[in-house]
Amino acid sequence: MGARQDVFEELLSSKFADHCSAEQVRTSLTRAIKANSPQRELLFTLLSRFNDNHNRILYQGHSGEAELTYCHHKLFKEVTYHKDSINKWLANHGVNTVNL
Repeated sequence: MGARQDVFEELLSSKFADHCSAEQVRTSLTRAIKANSPQRELLFTLLSRFNDNHNRILYQGHSGEAELTYCHHKLFKEVTYHKDSINKWLANHGVNTVNL
């Protein structure tokens, strides 16, 4: 990832505070998997679904998960997700302990 990812994360934290990167979602879910043993299987399944959906957006141009709203960051050409939609998506699948 490196310096480019660091700059991207910095811009997200200030100008795009209501968005998060796919890497931030993956990191949050991975931390939750390691810390939350009762929901471990569910979190892993959701991480896999998120990765599949992210790849679909990148290569097919549309989302397979209607609840996840996203946009393409113009400067970095990255897909960013609205934090509210990620949280709602997780809550609809029975998870509400992940901090983005």
